Amino acid sequence: MTSMTAKASATFRQIAGKLRRDKRGVAAVEFAMIVPVMFFLFVGAVEFSQALTVDRRVTQSASSTADLIARAPVEGLTESEVDGHLKIIEQLMEPYDLSRLTVKIYSVIAQNQNGNVTYRVDWSRDNRGATPAARNTTYTAMPANLIAPGESVIIAEATYNYQPLIFRYFIQTAFEMQEKFYLKPRNSSCVHLRPVNCVTGGTI
Repeated sequence: MTSMTAKASATFRQIAGKLRRDKRGVAAVEFAMIVPVMFFLFVGAVEFSQALTVDRRVTQSASSTADLIARAPVEGLTESEVDGHLKIIEQLMEPYDLSRLTVKIYSVIAQNQNGNVTYRVDWSRDNRGATPAARNTTYTAMPANLIAPGESVIIAEATYNYQPLIFRYFIQTAFEMQEKFYLKPRNSSCVHLRPVNCVTGGTI
């Protein structure tokens, strides 16, 4: 038994020695170990680049529409003209899914009521041809001291329901990208949405 054990041990050492010296398959093993890491690094880079690009487009959509409306002439704009300005987002978001983007435009006027400044929505439109807020409702998300009583501001709110390009197979729920811009009218104290006069409340 002792001889057989010694012989088996010697055989095992011989085989183990050959295995230690045999380098065949090392590259395949290393490749198999590193591929998952490289794959997720690549996918992560693609996803980050995609999300960054979409976020930049959302920012441009908000800033560009706010700027166009703020440049309105003294006589103001009609609803169809506002809707026409909002169509710029079709070019800005291309080739990304436009149906996931909502851009809302508000014209808000500051008023002094018994010593308190309130912010009234004069008019609003979105890229779907709807009215996000009724006229004369209070706009509550205004930064403090942005405008004084009697002044107005054009606000553009853009929201994009972003879904990852590749990780959507792992992340089932989308998340929202949001941007908001405030711009004062360039040519008048407020932008009329004809036929309503934004100063008097009457018709133009």
